[in-house]
Amino acid sequence: MCFGTGLCSATAPELFTLGPDGYAVPRESELTDPADISVAEEVAECCPREAIILRRADPG
Repeated sequence: MCFGTGLCSATAPELFTLGPDGYAVPRESELTDPADISVAEEVAECCPREAIILRRADPG
């Protein structure tokens, strides 16, 4: 669970913002640009609470 360090929104403001409660909110629910996916993967690895979970879309 996010505890609002803001690391994700500071590192990738194009992908994450902080909501009114101070917790991270993704700007998009689905990423298609390979560069954005790469950045999201890096940010997820750096999250101190491991609160960012990325899932591959179901190809079917």
